[in-house]
Amino acid sequence: MNLNRLRAFRAVVQTGSVTKAAERLRMTQPGVSRLLSELERELGLLLFARERQRLRLTPEGQTFLQETQRALAAVDEIIEVARDIRTLKGAHIRIVTHAMTAFGIVPAATKILMRRYPQVRITVEIKDLRDIPDWIARGPFDIGLAYAAFDDPRVENELLATLKGVLVLPKGHHLARKRIISVRDLERERMVLPPPGNPDRVRIGAAFESAGVTLDGAIDTGTAFSACQFVAEGLGLAIVDPLTFRVASTHGLIARPFRPSVLMPVSSFFPSGRPRSAVVQAFTSAAKKTVQSAT
Repeated sequence: MNLNRLRAFRAVVQTGSVTKAAERLRMTQPGVSRLLSELERELGLLLFARERQRLRLTPEGQTFLQETQRALAAVDEIIEVARDIRTLKGAHIRIVTHAMTAFGIVPAATKILMRRYPQVRITVEIKDLRDIPDWIARGPFDIGLAYAAFDDPRVENELLATLKGVLVLPKGHHLARKRIISVRDLERERMVLPPPGNPDRVRIGAAFESAGVTLDGAIDTGTAFSACQFVAEGLGLAIVDPLTFRVASTHGLIARPFRPSVLMPVSSFFPSGRPRSAVVQAFTSAAKKTVQSAT
């Protein structure tokens, strides 16, 4: 049965006239009249008695109205459910990340997501980088983010972008006057570094080694934001991703391009073989937009 005919019938009953029903439905008056005639013809029932240009429900119309209201209420509920699904109302995404991405990418991507879907619920947990594949494959998480790639058949990798690390230093540092800082400029400079074994620690070490410059790691810390805080206290310099620097830039710090480039690939991770929900796809898109804004 045509839903538009049922809605026209309900609107006429509720408003008491075809004219007012047409205004409510944003239709023409002849259009509403046509729908009523088609409905009566389809049902083989006289729903309205026409008296002096007024419509009065017949007993059959009164009985049919009760059924119509129940049917349209069910349809309206289905439409509301579909709207909730489309707008991700009540959707819940569980994100696992490591400390390097937790303070830059994840909050910025979440802001983009919730600007469009304000009723989404977010859970973020920070785990050791080495454990993320296990958490994605066996844990309750929908997506992972990391400055890494995992060769693990249990997880699917998707490269979002490759960032270039920037050198973070206090505004008053003697190297602040340089537009681009090379690894040779860091001879005898103390560095705040990721922990041993961290992929970014390996990349930074390779950059120093390629130039024959000794890497003086004064402090090891597990987060880029923490490294920036140590720099702000005058305890060394740090090479971090540009997104984390944006967060830390209010601490009296500046950033300069660094050569040779320390490349930091940012990837998202998903349980292998599991379909990606709409909210996962939306967050992935937001994360990609966030990361690519810093390239």
